[in-house]
Amino acid sequence: MFTGSFIEKKKINGLETYLVNKRGFHENYILLSIDFGGMDSHSIYHEKECNGKIPYGTAHFLEHLIIQNNQFDALHRFGGMGSSINASTNFEYTSYVISCTEQLELNIQMILKLIQSISITNDMVEKEKKIIKQEILHSQSNKKAKCFSNLLSDLYGDESGVAQPIVGNFASIDSLDANIMEKCFQKFYSIENMKLIIIGDIIPEEIYSIIGDEVTGSTLKEKNGYLPLLPVKRESLKIEPINTNQSVLLLGSTIANESVASSGTDIRNEFMIRIGLEILFGRTSDFQQKIYSHSLVDRDIDVKYEISNSYSFSFLSAITSKPCVLMEEIRLAKNKIQARSIDDYEFLISKRRIIGMIIDVYDNPTKLANSILHYSTRGMNFCDVIKVINKITKKEVMDALYSHILI
Repeated sequence: MFTGSFIEKKKINGLETYLVNKRGFHENYILLSIDFGGMDSHSIYHEKECNGKIPYGTAHFLEHLIIQNNQFDALHRFGGMGSSINASTNFEYTSYVISCTEQLELNIQMILKLIQSISITNDMVEKEKKIIKQEILHSQSNKKAKCFSNLLSDLYGDESGVAQPIVGNFASIDSLDANIMEKCFQKFYSIENMKLIIIGDIIPEEIYSIIGDEVTGSTLKEKNGYLPLLPVKRESLKIEPINTNQSVLLLGSTIANESVASSGTDIRNEFMIRIGLEILFGRTSDFQQKIYSHSLVDRDIDVKYEISNSYSFSFLSAITSKPCVLMEEIRLAKNKIQARSIDDYEFLISKRRIIGMIIDVYDNPTKLANSILHYSTRGMNFCDVIKVINKITKKEVMDALYSHILI
């Protein structure tokens, strides 16, 4: 394990806490995550007087209300200390991030106060609707984002938790009111539904004491447990014109028939696919060298593998003036790897490249915090990743490619 990269986990009054003591780091990084995201839309919130479905975009809307909390004025108060605060919502959770170089104790106290109390009025909600609708308009004009939403709808179905934009749509935003937002805050913003990650040159015992003074354990409200999404399709191609000359091309593939026996097995399966995709489409691949030499794409090709407890899919995205020619090159790359298999050199280079990316994460507080969050949400320890990758064999990578993308 890398020096200063030990991840210490402890539950404090119900709050799951992860500390990484990075000696010599000047920046302190705080990530507070709430298990409430886009996939929770259309689940049920229960109270004695209320039983309704959560509209699309609710988690993202509530994130805005928290940041704009008139009782707290987060942007002004954090900014006044020289700290920065940002927030984001994805399919699985909402995250609040603080970056600071001093007054770590006060920053921890303030972020915990921010998410434990809020008074929501209909005036606040109506005012925020106008801002959110502008965000929706902006996302609709983003051809790549639109293409991605269409791809997920095709792979998992229109009613799945990943089919709708995280920001919601005009109808779902119009349906929101203070009552819904208050119920969702009470249901999801409980201490036991959160994770806190702190990275910096810290003394863990002092941090635990600060957190313990600020956090009062709360009763965890029953949250919907999600079964893995069943793909409607194994593979989907989406092409969205940008202008008369260029289009966004997105090719996605879902992972099917996976059974996970342990966290180590889960990590192994994940990186067998990641290494395979790197060999097939990565920066050092024959495929990328060919398409750049033939000027088939504008800017970089993006090859990613997204995985969670509920879904897993890979996708290749590119901006191209020749989508049909590019698709033919993708087909030829697949056929070529099937015909010749993987050689030792490209396997070693691709594995080392991915290990190098993981090592780089440890020196980037933002990436490290998000990686800890991602793997802990899946019940895993990010520190285990490299030792699992080192044990992956060339045959396992080839088998993973056949089960995933060589169909």
